[in-house]
Amino acid sequence: MPLDARTDRALEACRDAIVAPSRWPSALQSLAESLGAASCTFYTRHPLETPWKLKVPVSAAHEEFADLWLRNEADAPCPHIERCKAIACPDSIVEHQISTEEERKTLPYYQETARRGRREWFAMANFSVQGRRWSLPVYRGDDRGPFTPHDARRLARIGPHVAKIVSLAEKFAAFDVASKLSAMERLRCAAVVIDGDGRARQLNLSAQDLLGDDFNLVRGRPVAHDPASNRRLQQLASSALHAEARDARPYRPVVIDRDEAPWLLVEAMPITAFGSDLFSPGRVILLLTDLTSAQRPDTTRLSIAFGLTTAEAKLTVQLAGGGGIDAAAASLGVSRETARSQLKAVFAKTNTRRQAELAALVARLRS
Repeated sequence: MPLDARTDRALEACRDAIVAPSRWPSALQSLAESLGAASCTFYTRHPLETPWKLKVPVSAAHEEFADLWLRNEADAPCPHIERCKAIACPDSIVEHQISTEEERKTLPYYQETARRGRREWFAMANFSVQGRRWSLPVYRGDDRGPFTPHDARRLARIGPHVAKIVSLAEKFAAFDVASKLSAMERLRCAAVVIDGDGRARQLNLSAQDLLGDDFNLVRGRPVAHDPASNRRLQQLASSALHAEARDARPYRPVVIDRDEAPWLLVEAMPITAFGSDLFSPGRVILLLTDLTSAQRPDTTRLSIAFGLTTAEAKLTVQLAGGGGIDAAAASLGVSRETARSQLKAVFAKTNTRRQAELAALVARLRS
């Protein structure tokens, strides 16, 4: 049975969001509403990560509930994840299949999270991507009642369509990271992409040239031969990998001592700067700088790494230095309105929302 026109339009919006991640909230909200839900999100059994530690796209009306869910998870654990494991992976699941009426009256999740968040009813579409199990959980309040068998059939029909979208999103994320590494290579900036387990997923040629007796990959993980240097390196990687998704602070760079070569400066830049963790093949980019190398211009690096125009890159450097938009506009000889328009474009291209996040991103990128 074909999908209705509203769901088709929502799925098309999700395809658009693959290349414009800022559109995920509105696209997913349209999809949720087309399925008779109040909100929705993604879930996957990621082999390396606790799902709620990932930066997951959520629909616009789901953000408040997602925050409540996270705050309450320790004391009022959600039963959906574990109980769905026991079901033989049908194409869709509704609340009545995983909880009883008595449980919905007594379990802490339903009282402290679902009821308070006005998301008493749950359903889920299941699908697979590259052998990995994925789900699209949808929610609505008690005022609209439980999801019905008809709703379950609609969810089952969209599974293959959402699977194609997720597959494309993963491929685009992999391409996006590869293009960033290529940009770093053109700037002679050594870069290593590590995944949630700390293993190197990709290295550019400049990074490969730095591998040797003092710094190398051991069982796939970047390791320094000097014990003190290695402790600093592992602490940096761990801090960047386990930071909260909204944490935009720069991580203090570390230095790797090398006996027969110049020391290396290592900086960490979470890939959340480029998009969602959920679709990315890696979690963090480690930037490696030979401490005898010359400083490279910020504007050139920003232009290549993020596709900024020269004017946008110059404004970014001014703002990253701590000045406000008025001071930056005056320094660059442009109007405040022009500077604000350029800043809006910079935020979109760097996937940041505030000046503080932009400054932190520039600090990570500097060598």
